[in-house]
Amino acid sequence: MSICREERGGRVYLAEYKSIREGGKVKHKFVRYLGREGPDGEPVKRPKHTLSKIERHGTLRAGDVSVLWHIAEELGFVEIIDKICCGDSHIEGPSPGKLLTIWAINRVLDPESCTSLSDWVVYTELPKLASIAPESLTKDAFLTALDFVCYRDSTSGHEVDHTAMIDDMLYQKWRRRNPLPPGNEIVAYDLTSILFFGVTCPLAELGYNPGHVKRRQVNLALLVSKHDKHPLAHFVYGGSRNSVSTVKNLLSRLVDSAIDPGTIIWDRGNVSEDHINSVEGAGWKIICGMPKTSNEVRDILHNANIVPSPMTFTRKSRSGCIYAEKTKGMLYGSLQTVAVYMNQKKRMGEADGRNEELSIIGKNLDALKDNDWPEKKLRDEIGSIIKDYEGFIWTRVNRTGKGPRVKWGFRKRELEKAGSLDGIYLLYSTDDLPADEIVNAYLEKDYIEKVFRILKVKEDIEPVRHRLENRVRGIIFVCVLAYRLLSVVQYRLAQQGASISWERAEEVLNALSRVERMEVRYGKQMQIWYLNVTDKVKKSVKIVGYPGLFKDSEIEPVEM
Repeated sequence: MSICREERGGRVYLAEYKSIREGGKVKHKFVRYLGREGPDGEPVKRPKHTLSKIERHGTLRAGDVSVLWHIAEELGFVEIIDKICCGDSHIEGPSPGKLLTIWAINRVLDPESCTSLSDWVVYTELPKLASIAPESLTKDAFLTALDFVCYRDSTSGHEVDHTAMIDDMLYQKWRRRNPLPPGNEIVAYDLTSILFFGVTCPLAELGYNPGHVKRRQVNLALLVSKHDKHPLAHFVYGGSRNSVSTVKNLLSRLVDSAIDPGTIIWDRGNVSEDHINSVEGAGWKIICGMPKTSNEVRDILHNANIVPSPMTFTRKSRSGCIYAEKTKGMLYGSLQTVAVYMNQKKRMGEADGRNEELSIIGKNLDALKDNDWPEKKLRDEIGSIIKDYEGFIWTRVNRTGKGPRVKWGFRKRELEKAGSLDGIYLLYSTDDLPADEIVNAYLEKDYIEKVFRILKVKEDIEPVRHRLENRVRGIIFVCVLAYRLLSVVQYRLAQQGASISWERAEEVLNALSRVERMEVRYGKQMQIWYLNVTDKVKKSVKIVGYPGLFKDSEIEPVEM
Protein backbone atom coordinates (compact mmCIF):
# COMPACT_ATOMS: atom_id res chain seq x y z
CA MET A 1 0.00 0.00 0.00
CA SER A 2 1.13 3.52 -0.70
CA ILE A 3 -0.21 7.01 0.01
CA CYS A 4 -0.41 9.43 -2.93
CA ARG A 5 -0.55 13.19 -2.45
CA GLU A 6 -2.42 15.46 -4.90
CA GLU A 7 -2.37 19.25 -4.65
CA ARG A 8 -5.50 21.18 -5.74
CA GLY A 9 -6.45 24.77 -4.95
CA GLY A 10 -3.64 25.23 -2.45
CA ARG A 11 -4.57 22.13 -0.48
CA VAL A 12 -3.17 18.60 -0.45
CA TYR A 13 -5.50 15.60 -0.63
CA LEU A 14 -4.49 12.04 0.24
CA ALA A 15 -5.56 8.77 -1.36
CA GLU A 16 -4.51 5.16 -0.76
CA TYR A 17 -3.31 2.97 -3.63
CA LYS A 18 -2.05 -0.60 -3.85
CA SER A 19 0.52 -2.01 -6.25
CA ILE A 20 -0.36 -5.00 -8.44
CA ARG A 21 1.55 -6.78 -11.20
CA GLU A 22 -0.21 -7.25 -14.54
CA GLY A 23 1.59 -8.66 -17.62
CA GLY A 24 5.00 -8.22 -16.08
CA LYS A 25 4.26 -4.58 -15.21
CA VAL A 26 3.53 -2.97 -11.85
CA LYS A 27 0.32 -0.89 -11.74
CA HIS A 28 -1.21 1.26 -9.00
CA LYS A 29 -4.90 0.69 -8.23
CA PHE A 30 -7.04 3.17 -6.26
CA VAL A 31 -8.30 1.78 -2.95
CA ARG A 32 -9.92 4.67 -1.07
CA TYR A 33 -9.92 8.42 -0.54
CA LEU A 34 -8.41 9.46 2.83
CA GLY A 35 -9.24 13.15 2.87
CA ARG A 36 -7.35 16.43 3.17
CA GLU A 37 -3.80 16.38 4.59
CA GLY A 38 -3.43 18.02 8.01
CA PRO A 39 -0.48 19.96 9.46
CA ASP A 40 1.04 16.76 10.79
CA GLY A 41 0.90 15.06 7.40
CA GLU A 42 -1.96 12.81 8.50
CA PRO A 43 -5.47 12.89 6.98
CA VAL A 44 -7.83 15.30 8.73
CA LYS A 45 -10.59 13.34 10.49
CA ARG A 46 -14.03 14.26 9.12
CA PRO A 47 -16.96 14.70 11.50
CA LYS A 48 -19.85 12.35 11.02
CA HIS A 49 -22.54 13.67 8.60
CA THR A 50 -25.37 15.55 10.29
CA LEU A 51 -28.01 13.18 8.88
CA SER A 52 -26.36 10.28 10.65
CA LYS A 53 -27.43 11.90 13.93
CA ILE A 54 -31.07 12.29 12.86
CA GLU A 55 -33.69 9.94 14.22
CA ARG A 56 -36.35 9.74 11.50
CA HIS A 57 -39.95 8.70 12.01
CA GLY A 58 -42.42 7.45 9.38
CA THR A 59 -44.06 9.83 6.92
CA LEU A 60 -47.75 10.82 6.98
CA ARG A 61 -50.03 11.96 4.15
CA ALA A 62 -50.26 15.69 4.73
CA GLY A 63 -50.90 17.85 1.66
CA ASP A 64 -54.49 17.32 0.59
CA VAL A 65 -55.81 16.33 4.05
CA SER A 66 -54.28 19.44 5.63
CA VAL A 67 -55.79 21.80 3.05
CA LEU A 68 -59.24 20.24 3.41
CA TRP A 69 -59.00 20.31 7.21
CA HIS A 70 -58.20 24.04 7.10
CA ILE A 71 -61.15 24.63 4.76
CA ALA A 72 -63.41 22.72 7.17
CA GLU A 73 -62.16 24.89 10.05
CA GLU A 74 -62.86 28.00 8.00
CA LEU A 75 -66.41 26.77 7.28
CA GLY A 76 -66.95 25.96 10.95
CA PHE A 77 -67.67 22.25 10.52
CA VAL A 78 -66.50 21.13 13.97
CA GLU A 79 -67.87 24.00 16.04
CA ILE A 80 -71.28 24.03 14.29
CA ILE A 81 -71.82 20.26 14.42
CA ASP A 82 -70.74 20.04 18.06
CA LYS A 83 -72.80 23.06 19.09
CA ILE A 84 -76.02 21.76 17.52
CA CYS A 85 -75.59 18.07 18.34
CA CYS A 86 -74.04 18.32 21.81
CA GLY A 87 -74.83 21.76 23.18
CA ASP A 88 -72.99 22.25 26.44
CA SER A 89 -72.72 18.53 27.16
CA HIS A 90 -69.34 17.09 28.04
CA ILE A 91 -68.16 14.52 25.48
CA GLU A 92 -65.80 11.74 26.38
CA GLY A 93 -63.28 11.20 23.58
CA PRO A 94 -63.27 12.77 20.09
CA SER A 95 -66.23 15.06 19.35
CA PRO A 96 -68.72 14.16 16.58
CA GLY A 97 -67.75 17.34 14.74
CA LYS A 98 -64.12 16.25 14.44
CA LEU A 99 -64.98 12.67 13.52
CA LEU A 100 -67.48 13.62 10.82
CA THR A 101 -65.10 16.22 9.39
CA ILE A 102 -62.41 13.52 9.09
CA TRP A 103 -64.97 11.21 7.45
CA ALA A 104 -65.98 13.94 4.97
CA ILE A 105 -62.32 14.51 4.02
CA ASN A 106 -61.97 10.77 3.42
CA ARG A 107 -65.03 10.88 1.13
CA VAL A 108 -63.39 13.59 -0.97
CA LEU A 109 -59.97 11.95 -1.26
CA ASP A 110 -60.36 8.20 -0.98
CA PRO A 111 -64.01 7.05 -0.78
CA GLU A 112 -63.09 3.48 -1.66
CA SER A 113 -61.42 3.16 1.75
CA CYS A 114 -64.61 4.09 3.63
CA THR A 115 -65.04 0.53 4.95
CA SER A 116 -61.57 0.73 6.51
CA LEU A 117 -61.67 4.38 7.54
CA SER A 118 -59.96 3.82 10.89
CA ASP A 119 -56.98 2.22 9.09
CA TRP A 120 -56.79 4.95 6.45
CA VAL A 121 -56.80 7.89 8.83
CA VAL A 122 -53.79 6.81 10.95
CA TYR A 123 -51.52 7.20 7.92
CA THR A 124 -52.55 10.83 7.50
CA GLU A 125 -51.90 14.04 9.41
CA LEU A 126 -55.57 14.25 10.43
CA PRO A 127 -55.15 12.83 13.98
CA LYS A 128 -52.54 15.52 14.72
CA LEU A 129 -54.65 18.27 13.12
CA ALA A 130 -57.71 17.18 15.11
CA SER A 131 -55.68 16.55 18.31
CA ILE A 132 -57.01 13.00 18.53
CA ALA A 133 -55.04 9.93 19.55
CA PRO A 134 -54.97 7.58 16.51
CA GLU A 135 -56.13 4.64 18.63
CA SER A 136 -59.37 6.55 19.38
CA LEU A 137 -60.35 6.65 15.70
CA THR A 138 -62.22 3.36 15.65
CA LYS A 139 -65.11 2.20 13.50
CA ASP A 140 -67.47 2.41 16.49
CA ALA A 141 -66.36 5.98 17.17
CA PHE A 142 -67.25 7.08 13.63
CA LEU A 143 -70.64 5.32 13.70
CA THR A 144 -71.44 6.85 17.08
CA ALA A 145 -70.69 10.28 15.59
CA LEU A 146 -73.42 9.64 12.99
CA ASP A 147 -75.86 8.96 15.82
CA PHE A 148 -75.27 12.44 17.26
CA VAL A 149 -76.40 14.02 13.98
CA CYS A 150 -79.48 11.85 13.54
CA TYR A 151 -80.91 9.37 16.03
CA ARG A 152 -84.12 7.67 17.04
CA ASP A 153 -85.66 9.07 20.22
CA SER A 154 -86.61 6.07 22.35
CA THR A 155 -89.23 8.13 24.22
CA SER A 156 -91.21 9.44 21.25
CA GLY A 157 -90.21 6.80 18.72
CA HIS A 158 -89.42 9.52 16.16
CA GLU A 159 -86.24 10.27 14.25
CA VAL A 160 -84.40 13.35 15.55
CA ASP A 161 -82.53 14.87 12.60
CA HIS A 162 -80.20 17.84 13.16
CA THR A 163 -79.00 18.03 9.54
CA ALA A 164 -81.40 20.81 8.49
CA MET A 165 -80.19 23.11 11.28
CA ILE A 166 -76.54 22.27 10.54
CA ASP A 167 -77.08 23.00 6.81
CA ASP A 168 -78.61 26.36 7.67
CA MET A 169 -75.80 27.42 10.01
CA LEU A 170 -73.12 26.27 7.58
CA TYR A 171 -74.77 28.28 4.80
CA GLN A 172 -75.00 31.40 7.00
CA LYS A 173 -71.30 31.20 7.85
CA TRP A 174 -70.36 30.66 4.20
CA ARG A 175 -72.41 33.66 3.05
CA ARG A 176 -70.96 35.91 5.73
CA ARG A 177 -67.46 35.06 4.51
CA ASN A 178 -68.40 35.02 0.81
CA PRO A 179 -71.23 37.51 0.22
CA LEU A 180 -73.21 37.53 -2.99
CA PRO A 181 -72.61 40.18 -5.64
CA PRO A 182 -75.44 42.72 -6.02
CA GLY A 183 -78.70 40.84 -6.50
CA ASN A 184 -80.56 37.96 -4.92
CA GLU A 185 -79.58 34.33 -4.46
CA ILE A 186 -80.39 32.21 -7.51
CA VAL A 187 -80.63 28.53 -6.66
CA ALA A 188 -81.41 25.31 -8.50
CA TYR A 189 -83.46 22.51 -6.97
CA ASP A 190 -83.47 18.92 -8.17
CA LEU A 191 -83.74 15.34 -6.96
CA THR A 192 -81.84 12.13 -7.75
CA SER A 193 -82.27 8.48 -6.78
CA ILE A 194 -79.59 6.59 -4.83
CA LEU A 195 -79.32 2.80 -4.90
CA PHE A 196 -79.91 1.15 -1.54
CA PHE A 197 -78.78 -2.27 -0.33
CA GLY A 198 -80.70 -2.47 2.97
CA VAL A 199 -84.18 -4.00 3.12
CA THR A 200 -85.25 -3.00 6.64
CA CYS A 201 -84.97 0.79 6.39
CA PRO A 202 -88.35 2.50 5.78
CA LEU A 203 -86.64 5.06 3.53
CA ALA A 204 -85.62 2.29 1.11
CA GLU A 205 -88.60 1.91 -1.19
CA LEU A 206 -89.15 0.67 -4.69
CA GLY A 207 -89.12 3.61 -7.04
CA TYR A 208 -88.49 4.47 -10.66
CA ASN A 209 -85.27 6.20 -11.67
CA PRO A 210 -83.86 7.75 -14.87
CA GLY A 211 -82.87 4.26 -16.04
CA HIS A 212 -86.53 3.17 -15.71
CA VAL A 213 -85.48 0.31 -13.44
CA LYS A 214 -87.65 -0.44 -10.42
CA ARG A 215 -85.32 -0.96 -7.47
CA ARG A 216 -84.94 -0.18 -3.78
CA GLN A 217 -83.65 3.34 -3.41
CA VAL A 218 -83.67 6.56 -1.42
CA ASN A 219 -83.99 9.99 -2.98
CA LEU A 220 -81.67 12.92 -2.39
CA ALA A 221 -82.70 16.49 -3.23
CA LEU A 222 -80.30 19.43 -3.25
CA LEU A 223 -80.60 23.19 -3.26
CA VAL A 224 -77.43 24.63 -4.85
CA SER A 225 -76.36 28.24 -5.39
CA LYS A 226 -75.79 29.31 -8.97
CA HIS A 227 -73.20 31.90 -7.91
CA ASP A 228 -70.61 29.61 -6.32
CA LYS A 229 -72.10 26.09 -6.70
CA HIS A 230 -72.17 25.82 -2.90
CA PRO A 231 -74.96 23.62 -1.44
CA LEU A 232 -77.52 25.49 0.64
CA ALA A 233 -79.51 22.50 1.87
CA HIS A 234 -80.17 18.83 1.26
CA PHE A 235 -83.23 16.63 1.75
CA VAL A 236 -83.55 12.84 2.06
CA TYR A 237 -86.80 11.19 0.95
CA GLY A 238 -88.21 7.71 0.59
CA GLY A 239 -87.49 5.98 -2.70
CA SER A 240 -91.06 6.27 -4.01
CA ARG A 241 -91.17 10.06 -3.68
CA ASN A 242 -90.98 12.00 -6.93
CA SER A 243 -89.95 15.56 -7.53
CA VAL A 244 -93.51 16.94 -7.39
CA SER A 245 -94.25 15.41 -3.99
CA THR A 246 -91.16 17.04 -2.45
CA VAL A 247 -92.00 20.65 -3.26
CA LYS A 248 -93.98 21.29 -0.05
CA ASN A 249 -91.03 20.02 1.99
CA LEU A 250 -88.78 22.42 0.08
CA LEU A 251 -91.04 25.41 0.68
CA SER A 252 -91.37 24.60 4.38
CA ARG A 253 -87.58 24.46 4.67
CA LEU A 254 -87.12 27.76 2.82
CA VAL A 255 -89.54 29.54 5.13
CA ASP A 256 -87.71 28.27 8.24
CA SER A 257 -84.19 28.89 6.93
CA ALA A 258 -82.02 31.99 7.02
CA ILE A 259 -81.86 32.11 3.20
CA ASP A 260 -83.10 35.44 1.89
CA PRO A 261 -85.78 34.95 -0.79
CA GLY A 262 -84.38 35.02 -4.31
CA THR A 263 -85.07 33.06 -7.48
CA ILE A 264 -85.48 29.29 -7.57
CA ILE A 265 -85.05 27.28 -10.76
CA TRP A 266 -86.45 23.80 -11.21
CA ASP A 267 -87.26 21.39 -13.97
CA ARG A 268 -90.59 20.93 -15.71
CA GLY A 269 -91.38 17.85 -13.60
CA ASN A 270 -92.04 20.00 -10.50
CA VAL A 271 -94.64 22.36 -11.96
CA SER A 272 -98.24 22.86 -10.92
CA GLU A 273 -100.35 25.94 -10.29
CA ASP A 274 -100.40 25.26 -6.54
CA HIS A 275 -96.60 24.98 -6.42
CA ILE A 276 -96.11 28.23 -8.29
CA ASN A 277 -98.56 30.05 -5.99
CA SER A 278 -96.86 28.57 -2.93
CA VAL A 279 -93.41 29.68 -4.08
CA GLU A 280 -94.63 33.20 -4.74
CA GLY A 281 -96.41 33.21 -1.37
CA ALA A 282 -93.10 32.40 0.31
CA GLY A 283 -91.56 35.50 -1.29
CA TRP A 284 -89.52 33.62 -3.88
CA LYS A 285 -89.48 34.09 -7.63
CA ILE A 286 -89.46 31.08 -9.92
CA ILE A 287 -88.13 30.05 -13.32
CA CYS A 288 -89.31 26.64 -14.47
CA GLY A 289 -89.95 24.57 -17.56
CA MET A 290 -93.54 23.72 -18.47
CA PRO A 291 -94.39 20.15 -19.58
CA LYS A 292 -95.77 19.73 -23.10
CA THR A 293 -98.43 17.37 -21.75
CA SER A 294 -100.54 20.41 -20.80
CA ASN A 295 -103.05 21.47 -23.48
CA GLU A 296 -102.50 25.12 -22.58
CA VAL A 297 -98.74 24.74 -23.09
CA ARG A 298 -99.23 22.92 -26.39
CA ASP A 299 -101.54 25.66 -27.65
CA ILE A 300 -98.98 28.37 -26.81
CA LEU A 301 -96.21 26.44 -28.56
CA HIS A 302 -98.38 25.73 -31.62
CA ASN A 303 -99.03 29.45 -32.01
CA ALA A 304 -95.44 30.53 -31.33
CA ASN A 305 -93.48 31.58 -34.37
CA ILE A 306 -89.86 32.13 -33.46
CA VAL A 307 -87.92 33.45 -36.42
CA PRO A 308 -84.15 32.93 -36.15
CA SER A 309 -82.58 36.38 -36.26
CA PRO A 310 -79.98 38.48 -34.44
CA MET A 311 -82.79 39.83 -32.25
CA THR A 312 -83.93 36.39 -31.07
CA PHE A 313 -80.50 34.73 -30.85
CA THR A 314 -79.85 33.70 -27.24
CA ARG A 315 -76.85 31.40 -27.04
CA LYS A 316 -74.86 28.72 -28.78
CA SER A 317 -74.61 25.32 -27.11
CA ARG A 318 -73.18 21.94 -27.97
CA SER A 319 -76.65 20.85 -29.07
CA GLY A 320 -77.17 23.81 -31.40
CA CYS A 321 -78.06 27.50 -31.55
CA ILE A 322 -80.96 28.67 -29.39
CA TYR A 323 -83.42 31.43 -30.19
CA ALA A 324 -85.98 32.86 -27.77
CA GLU A 325 -88.69 35.46 -27.41
CA LYS A 326 -91.53 36.33 -25.10
CA THR A 327 -95.15 35.66 -25.97
CA LYS A 328 -98.56 35.64 -24.31
CA GLY A 329 -101.05 32.84 -23.84
CA MET A 330 -103.61 31.32 -21.53
CA LEU A 331 -101.94 29.46 -18.67
CA TYR A 332 -103.63 28.30 -15.48
CA GLY A 333 -106.81 30.02 -16.62
CA SER A 334 -105.38 33.51 -17.13
CA LEU A 335 -103.35 35.39 -19.72
CA GLN A 336 -99.65 35.02 -18.93
CA THR A 337 -96.43 36.33 -20.44
CA VAL A 338 -94.01 33.43 -20.97
CA ALA A 339 -90.69 32.76 -22.69
CA VAL A 340 -90.48 30.33 -25.59
CA TYR A 341 -87.15 29.07 -26.90
CA MET A 342 -86.21 26.95 -29.91
CA ASN A 343 -83.18 24.83 -30.66
CA GLN A 344 -82.88 24.59 -34.44
CA LYS A 345 -80.59 21.56 -34.40
CA LYS A 346 -82.88 19.65 -32.03
CA ARG A 347 -85.89 20.72 -34.07
CA MET A 348 -84.44 19.16 -37.20
CA GLY A 349 -83.14 16.15 -35.32
CA GLU A 350 -86.51 15.34 -33.75
CA ALA A 351 -88.29 15.74 -37.10
CA ASP A 352 -85.70 13.61 -38.93
CA GLY A 353 -85.86 10.88 -36.28
CA ARG A 354 -89.67 10.71 -36.40
CA ASN A 355 -89.73 10.74 -40.20
CA GLU A 356 -87.18 7.93 -40.37
CA GLU A 357 -89.17 5.75 -37.96
CA LEU A 358 -92.45 6.40 -39.79
CA SER A 359 -90.82 5.60 -43.13
CA ILE A 360 -89.66 2.21 -41.82
CA ILE A 361 -93.11 1.54 -40.35
CA GLY A 362 -94.71 2.34 -43.71
CA LYS A 363 -92.48 -0.15 -45.52
CA ASN A 364 -93.28 -2.86 -42.97
CA LEU A 365 -97.00 -2.19 -43.36
CA ASP A 366 -96.67 -2.41 -47.15
CA ALA A 367 -95.20 -5.88 -46.68
CA LEU A 368 -98.53 -6.97 -45.11
CA LYS A 369 -100.74 -5.88 -48.01
CA ASP A 370 -100.92 -9.33 -49.61
CA ASN A 371 -100.75 -11.32 -46.36
CA ASP A 372 -103.42 -14.02 -45.86
CA TRP A 373 -103.10 -14.31 -42.06
CA PRO A 374 -106.24 -14.40 -39.88
CA GLU A 375 -107.49 -10.94 -38.99
CA LYS A 376 -106.54 -11.14 -35.29
CA LYS A 377 -102.99 -12.20 -36.07
CA LEU A 378 -102.76 -9.49 -38.69
CA ARG A 379 -103.97 -6.78 -36.26
CA ASP A 380 -101.48 -7.98 -33.63
CA GLU A 381 -98.68 -7.71 -36.18
CA ILE A 382 -99.80 -4.20 -37.17
CA GLY A 383 -99.77 -3.19 -33.51
CA SER A 384 -96.25 -4.54 -33.00
CA ILE A 385 -95.06 -2.57 -36.04
CA ILE A 386 -96.69 0.77 -35.19
CA LYS A 387 -96.07 0.69 -31.40
CA ASP A 388 -95.95 4.29 -30.09
CA TYR A 389 -96.63 5.91 -33.47
CA GLU A 390 -100.30 4.94 -33.79
CA GLY A 391 -101.32 8.60 -33.44
CA PHE A 392 -99.60 9.36 -36.75
CA ILE A 393 -100.90 6.40 -38.82
CA TRP A 394 -104.37 5.04 -39.60
CA THR A 395 -104.79 1.40 -40.62
CA ARG A 396 -107.62 -0.85 -41.86
CA VAL A 397 -107.83 -4.57 -42.49
CA ASN A 398 -109.74 -5.30 -45.68
CA ARG A 399 -112.38 -8.02 -45.21
CA THR A 400 -113.87 -7.91 -48.75
CA GLY A 401 -111.14 -9.90 -50.39
CA LYS A 402 -110.72 -7.18 -53.02
CA GLY A 403 -107.61 -5.00 -53.11
CA PRO A 404 -104.77 -4.94 -50.58
CA ARG A 405 -105.39 -6.82 -47.33
CA VAL A 406 -103.98 -3.91 -45.27
CA LYS A 407 -104.68 -0.26 -46.00
CA TRP A 408 -102.90 2.56 -44.17
CA GLY A 409 -101.89 6.21 -44.39
CA PHE A 410 -100.29 9.07 -42.45
CA ARG A 411 -102.36 11.49 -40.37
CA LYS A 412 -101.01 14.71 -41.87
CA ARG A 413 -102.68 17.01 -39.36
CA GLU A 414 -101.12 15.14 -36.42
CA LEU A 415 -97.73 15.24 -38.12
CA GLU A 416 -98.02 19.00 -38.55
CA LYS A 417 -98.93 19.41 -34.87
CA ALA A 418 -95.99 17.27 -33.79
CA GLY A 419 -93.68 19.20 -36.09
CA SER A 420 -94.73 22.48 -34.51
CA LEU A 421 -93.57 21.16 -31.10
CA ASP A 422 -90.18 19.87 -32.26
CA GLY A 423 -87.24 21.52 -30.51
CA ILE A 424 -89.41 24.22 -28.94
CA TYR A 425 -90.01 24.70 -25.21
CA LEU A 426 -91.92 26.98 -22.85
CA LEU A 427 -90.53 28.57 -19.68
CA TYR A 428 -92.56 30.23 -16.95
CA SER A 429 -90.96 33.01 -14.93
CA THR A 430 -92.35 35.20 -12.16
CA ASP A 431 -89.20 37.30 -12.50
CA ASP A 432 -89.69 40.05 -15.07
CA LEU A 433 -86.59 39.33 -17.14
CA PRO A 434 -85.90 39.45 -20.90
CA ALA A 435 -86.44 36.18 -22.76
CA ASP A 436 -82.73 35.51 -23.24
CA GLU A 437 -81.98 35.94 -19.51
CA ILE A 438 -84.81 33.57 -18.54
CA VAL A 439 -83.58 30.93 -20.99
CA ASN A 440 -79.94 31.27 -19.94
CA ALA A 441 -80.81 31.01 -16.24
CA TYR A 442 -82.86 27.87 -16.88
CA LEU A 443 -80.37 26.11 -19.15
CA GLU A 444 -77.45 26.88 -16.84
CA LYS A 445 -79.10 24.94 -13.99
CA ASP A 446 -77.29 21.80 -15.19
CA TYR A 447 -74.64 22.53 -12.55
CA ILE A 448 -76.84 20.70 -10.05
CA GLU A 449 -76.64 17.60 -12.23
CA LYS A 450 -72.84 17.89 -12.04
CA VAL A 451 -73.09 17.97 -8.24
CA PHE A 452 -75.10 14.74 -8.29
CA ARG A 453 -72.53 13.20 -10.64
CA ILE A 454 -69.68 14.09 -8.27
CA LEU A 455 -71.55 12.62 -5.30
CA LYS A 456 -72.16 9.37 -7.16
CA VAL A 457 -68.99 8.94 -9.21
CA LYS A 458 -66.32 10.60 -7.06
CA GLU A 459 -67.67 10.20 -3.55
CA ASP A 460 -69.29 6.78 -4.02
CA ILE A 461 -72.46 7.87 -2.24
CA GLU A 462 -74.26 4.85 -3.67
CA PRO A 463 -75.03 2.17 -2.90
CA VAL A 464 -75.99 3.12 0.65
CA ARG A 465 -74.93 0.19 2.83
CA HIS A 466 -76.46 1.28 6.13
CA ARG A 467 -79.78 -0.18 7.25
CA LEU A 468 -80.99 2.08 10.06
CA GLU A 469 -82.81 5.21 8.93
CA ASN A 470 -80.78 7.53 11.16
CA ARG A 471 -77.52 6.04 9.81
CA VAL A 472 -78.74 6.44 6.22
CA ARG A 473 -79.54 10.11 6.82
CA GLY A 474 -76.21 10.52 8.62
CA ILE A 475 -73.98 9.08 5.88
CA ILE A 476 -75.75 11.14 3.19
CA PHE A 477 -75.13 14.21 5.37
CA VAL A 478 -71.41 13.31 5.48
CA CYS A 479 -71.29 13.04 1.68
CA VAL A 480 -72.93 16.46 1.26
CA LEU A 481 -70.48 17.79 3.86
CA ALA A 482 -67.68 16.42 1.66
CA TYR A 483 -69.06 18.23 -1.38
CA ARG A 484 -69.03 21.49 0.59
CA LEU A 485 -65.24 21.10 0.95
CA LEU A 486 -64.84 20.38 -2.74
CA SER A 487 -67.04 23.30 -3.76
CA VAL A 488 -64.71 25.67 -1.89
CA VAL A 489 -61.70 24.36 -3.83
CA GLN A 490 -63.62 24.79 -7.10
CA TYR A 491 -64.81 28.28 -6.16
CA ARG A 492 -61.34 29.52 -5.28
CA LEU A 493 -59.98 28.17 -8.52
CA ALA A 494 -62.73 30.10 -10.31
CA GLN A 495 -61.68 33.28 -8.49
CA GLN A 496 -58.27 32.82 -10.12
CA GLY A 497 -59.87 32.69 -13.56
CA ALA A 498 -60.32 28.92 -13.93
CA SER A 499 -63.70 27.40 -14.70
CA ILE A 500 -65.59 25.76 -11.83
CA SER A 501 -64.98 22.08 -12.53
CA TRP A 502 -64.25 18.91 -10.64
CA GLU A 503 -61.42 18.05 -13.03
CA ARG A 504 -59.46 21.20 -12.14
CA ALA A 505 -60.07 20.74 -8.42
CA GLU A 506 -59.06 17.09 -8.67
CA GLU A 507 -55.81 18.11 -10.37
CA VAL A 508 -54.98 20.46 -7.48
CA LEU A 509 -55.79 17.82 -4.84
CA ASN A 510 -53.71 15.21 -6.69
CA ALA A 511 -50.71 17.56 -6.64
CA LEU A 512 -51.20 18.15 -2.91
CA SER A 513 -51.56 14.42 -2.18
CA ARG A 514 -47.82 13.93 -2.72
CA VAL A 515 -46.87 16.15 0.21
CA GLU A 516 -45.79 14.12 3.25
CA ARG A 517 -45.02 15.08 6.82
CA MET A 518 -41.98 13.64 8.58
CA GLU A 519 -40.65 14.19 12.10
CA VAL A 520 -36.89 14.20 12.59
CA ARG A 521 -35.04 14.38 15.88
CA TYR A 522 -31.64 16.02 16.48
CA GLY A 523 -30.54 14.75 19.85
CA LYS A 524 -32.92 16.51 22.23
CA GLN A 525 -34.53 18.64 19.54
CA MET A 526 -37.21 17.84 16.95
CA GLN A 527 -38.14 19.35 13.60
CA ILE A 528 -41.03 18.75 11.22
CA TRP A 529 -40.22 18.44 7.54
CA TYR A 530 -42.67 18.51 4.64
CA LEU A 531 -41.52 16.46 1.68
CA ASN A 532 -42.32 16.90 -2.04
CA VAL A 533 -43.30 20.57 -1.72
CA THR A 534 -42.79 21.48 -5.36
CA ASP A 535 -43.48 24.78 -7.10
CA LYS A 536 -46.77 23.32 -8.30
CA VAL A 537 -47.75 22.49 -4.72
CA LYS A 538 -46.83 26.01 -3.55
CA LYS A 539 -48.95 27.49 -6.32
CA SER A 540 -51.87 25.20 -5.45
CA VAL A 541 -51.93 26.05 -1.74
CA LYS A 542 -51.71 29.75 -2.59
CA ILE A 543 -54.72 29.44 -4.91
CA VAL A 544 -56.85 27.72 -2.26
CA GLY A 545 -55.93 30.38 0.26
CA TYR A 546 -53.30 28.84 2.56
CA PRO A 547 -49.86 29.96 1.30
CA GLY A 548 -48.25 29.46 4.72
CA LEU A 549 -48.82 25.70 4.82
CA PHE A 550 -46.03 23.12 4.50
CA LYS A 551 -43.16 25.19 5.84
CA ASP A 552 -40.68 23.28 7.97
CA SER A 553 -41.15 24.15 11.63
CA GLU A 554 -38.51 25.70 13.81
CA ILE A 555 -36.38 23.33 15.92
CA GLU A 556 -38.13 22.75 19.21
CA PRO A 557 -36.64 21.43 22.44
CA VAL A 558 -37.72 17.93 23.36
CA GLU A 559 -37.47 16.50 26.84
CA MET A 560 -35.63 13.20 26.96
